[in-house]
Amino acid sequence: ALAAVMNNRSHRKITVIDGMIGYTGGLNLADEYINQKERFGHWKDTAVRLYGEGVYNLTIMFLELWNAFCKTEDRCVKYRPSYYHSKPFASDGYVQPYCNSPFENEALAQEVYLDLLSQAERYVYIFTPYLAIDEPMMRALCLAADSGVKVQLLMPGIPDHKFAYLVAESYWGELMRHGVEIDIFTPGLLHGKTVLADGKMAFVGSVNMDYRSFQLHFECGTLLYGTAASQPLAEDMARIAASGERMTMKHWKSRPWYHKALGTLLRLFAMWM
Repeated sequence: ALAAVMNNRSHRKITVIDGMIGYTGGLNLADEYINQKERFGHWKDTAVRLYGEGVYNLTIMFLELWNAFCKTEDRCVKYRPSYYHSKPFASDGYVQPYCNSPFENEALAQEVYLDLLSQAERYVYIFTPYLAIDEPMMRALCLAADSGVKVQLLMPGIPDHKFAYLVAESYWGELMRHGVEIDIFTPGLLHGKTVLADGKMAFVGSVNMDYRSFQLHFECGTLLYGTAASQPLAEDMARIAASGERMTMKHWKSRPWYHKALGTLLRLFAMWM
């Protein structure tokens, strides 16, 4: 139990400026995230900038953890900008920032991924640097592909955690057998956590496709529905996919024997990676 609690870290990435502008996504504050320093080839990440009422959600998420762990009682309402009482912001769709907690009974971070996969009718594109998933998520990916939905999974070509990457590789065979397309971002580390479904539903946030994000971490992200922001997101994902290399079953089967053995063994410890 103690080990589990020690793994309940905050993985959220939130910046709020005067309550008016908010940023969230996969970006941490480090030189490699903006390619000022090269550690794992070219670093590719994804974030979203919010204006308007959704920014207050990010403020509340920040203060929730701040008050809990700094033992303060800073009231959220005093950080609520005055514009909330004026004319509403114009919008072409819906924007919903949200967060999850390992202390809740609902695995919200995972449920959002599952919901996007189940609603997709034409395609689902997914950026994720890590892949360590349970049976429901594996089944959802395979069922979507089996039903005729184009499921495209984009992953790093230069991983930052080699053991975790061996675990990710161990899933690829079954996914490809069901028609999931796997593209490798050969220039470097693809660190974005992004989902785009049918060009109208999208997620950008801090949530990786692994046990830690789904069950152990404090995470956050933004759901977009029917917004113009989906178009540049789709263009960015297509550009990254085009710069990568398609994984094939032949290539996957030809990886070194010790990769296969370690990947299978390490899946037993995937929750802790």
